[in-house]
Amino acid sequence: MSRRTILAMVTAIAVLAAGLGWFAGQRIKSPADIAAEAQPPEASLITVPVEQRDLSSNIVMRGQVAFTESTDISITGSADGVAIVTRLPKAEGEQLAEGDVVVEVAGRPVIVLQGELPVFRSLTPTLEGPDVRQLEESLVRLGFDPGPVDGIYDAATEAAVVELYRDAGYKADEPTADEIDRVEQARRTLREARTQLADAKEGSSAAGLPQSTRLELDRAVTNAEENLTLAKETRDREVGAAWADTEAARNALTAAQTAKDTAQTRLDAAVAGTHPDTGVAPTPEELTELTRVRDEADVTLAEATTAESIASTTETDVKREQDSAVRNAEIDLEVAKASRTESITQANETGGQDGVTSAQESVRDAEEALARLEAETGVSFPASELIFLPNLPAEVQALRADVGDVPQGPVMTVTGSGLKITGTISAADRSLLTEGAAAIMEDDELGIRLDATVAFVADNPGGPDVAADRYAVRLEPVGEVPEDAINQNLRVTIPFASTDGEVLAVPLAALSAGADGSSRVEVERADGTVETVAVVPGLNARALGLVEITPVDGDLEAGDRVVVGRNVPVAADEDDGAEDDADSEDSDDGGSEDEPAEVEGEDEG
Repeated sequence: MSRRTILAMVTAIAVLAAGLGWFAGQRIKSPADIAAEAQPPEASLITVPVEQRDLSSNIVMRGQVAFTESTDISITGSADGVAIVTRLPKAEGEQLAEGDVVVEVAGRPVIVLQGELPVFRSLTPTLEGPDVRQLEESLVRLGFDPGPVDGIYDAATEAAVVELYRDAGYKADEPTADEIDRVEQARRTLREARTQLADAKEGSSAAGLPQSTRLELDRAVTNAEENLTLAKETRDREVGAAWADTEAARNALTAAQTAKDTAQTRLDAAVAGTHPDTGVAPTPEELTELTRVRDEADVTLAEATTAESIASTTETDVKREQDSAVRNAEIDLEVAKASRTESITQANETGGQDGVTSAQESVRDAEEALARLEAETGVSFPASELIFLPNLPAEVQALRADVGDVPQGPVMTVTGSGLKITGTISAADRSLLTEGAAAIMEDDELGIRLDATVAFVADNPGGPDVAADRYAVRLEPVGEVPEDAINQNLRVTIPFASTDGEVLAVPLAALSAGADGSSRVEVERADGTVETVAVVPGLNARALGLVEITPVDGDLEAGDRVVVGRNVPVAADEDDGAEDDADSEDSDDGGSEDEPAEVEGEDEG
């Protein structure tokens, strides 16, 4: 080996040794170096500027836009029991307004009025109740004058009903011959009583009707009057119950007819080659099953038809029996009064003051009886000629009877032409919401924006289609409703509080609480220092995550930067657990001392 080669090898070994020494020196650290590197980096502040702006706080919910529900209209027959359809004034697609004739049955109209309470009795003179008030309210809306809306069917109400019928092109239901005869008999009785009084006054005998006899006669009249009142109350109750049974039977018949039609439609589709559920040709077993369902529906329909017929007949029988009981009670009262009158007349043959007094009582009784009969005898509104619907106008969706038919179910189906907007709110929002509040309904994807007002807020939670812990809300649209909004579930924003002009506002996270319970914010000044400024919180704009503040100790203005958190970097050699600790510390920034205000979110209920 040459000297040059040996020298090169020595030089290479020396360079390698020097490199290894330098590398080892870079990796070996002193305890002081290690301690210095273990210190965490200095934390930095997360700040946002103070804003000056208008703020508002809103209730946000969902609102469903839909047409009012469809309703089946049935008839209860006619006054003489013949329920043949003789005219259908409305065609499918036409509007049905208050005061319109829905259908003509046996030449008599069935008039529709608006009201929540269904018809449950005929409305006759002297009757009182909420159904009479509902009738009076309808008459007022239609421009007729029923007098005071007091729930009493008096002469003014009777006159308005006559005008309603005349406006519809019909004659109102007038008193029957029997009712007119009773009035005439009462007038004759009054004339006779007055004649007997005149005779008694001319008598000279001191003898008269004994006091005990007069009291017995008075008691007999009183008992007869009480029996008549009881008979009328019983009639109203029994007839009302029978009507309710008939209505239930009609509803069951309608449901059975619908089920039968559905079963037949499904069977027809299968027979034609397509199973209604699978969309392919049915198997023999499937055809057998569909046929069985159709046959069962036929049986159910037949049973429902029989039940409806029985209920209708029973209702007619009950009405006939109860009317007879009332008539008998009326006759008993007339007999009691006549007996008293005859006794008084006989006593008057001997004259005397007692005879005059008795004759005077007879005249008063006859006058009262005549006044009562005249008040009760007049134009009535038969239950068979009146229908109340809760929402009008409505649109005739389908006619289910033809002229000449004797309907066994509904004669037509109507759907409300008006729109309803419904939603629900929580108990917390219920205390903030009032009727008449303005609202905005919108859907950004569909490009819908609709103004509305709060028309109704339930006082109690729960109800049909409403959860037990939520409150029903109904809104009314302002102006035209876009067609795209119908059957949509829209976001509803209802402002319930706002600031009076622009105010200073910061994020909720910027607020913290001092030891004395006061609120404060931390402000980063231009020189990097942090100053605490005491503030008074105001309106909480939940949707924006901002809160109004007013400084009470220290300088604060728009553009100043307030601290909302601290960013703590993680040391390079810390493990995942240290990173988790740093993240946890960062999530607590904003002050655990500060109770966060409620953040507004969309109420999906």
